[in-house]
Amino acid sequence: MRIEKFDYNDIDDLFANTYLVSDENNDAIIIDPSVDNDRLISFIIAHKYNLKAVLLTHGHFDHIRGVNRLLKEFEVPLYIHEYDKEFLTNSYLNCSISEGKEIMINKDPILLHDNDILSLLKERIRVIHTPFHTKGSVCFYIEDCGALFSGDTLFKFSIGRDDLPGSDPRSVYASLEKLKKLDENTKVYPGHGPNTVLKTEFMLNRFLLK
Repeated sequence: MRIEKFDYNDIDDLFANTYLVSDENNDAIIIDPSVDNDRLISFIIAHKYNLKAVLLTHGHFDHIRGVNRLLKEFEVPLYIHEYDKEFLTNSYLNCSISEGKEIMINKDPILLHDNDILSLLKERIRVIHTPFHTKGSVCFYIEDCGALFSGDTLFKFSIGRDDLPGSDPRSVYASLEKLKKLDENTKVYPGHGPNTVLKTEFMLNRFLLK
């Protein structure tokens, strides 16, 4: 499995990360297309990837801004947890209205649930529902490769905030307990900032101390 990280460092882009994950057959998925530009599309075309789907860890605008443009170029399904479906068409919930924009996703998504297994690549992807940043926040876990795409649930030495529209602060620790059960050598690919490893987070992240 190959993981390509696209990080956007413009101030307007909130330093959001986008991931392209591909297997040995050149099948690929995109996780959180955060910017509406040609860079990601050109990369997919240049490497002749067979894009299978777009996966969203949650519905905030800085993780979905590139969805419409991407789906216009590639006719693939869009996945989001059932509790965040409304974020796609509600600029208050997805927080885009606070930026003076109204981002709307004109695509009927496939709805995710806790412990769903996605067979989009050679390696299976497990959905881990981790509500608190939003009620429909999820992590995507590829156990065979020891990779966790954590969205805004877990960052290096920190976690996502729980005071935005649609947040569920009462669920913070129940959600983090799910991550504590994963292999400590799992590599974490967060929605913002640098990558990390669960073992490091278990030792140094005050929210995950064992």
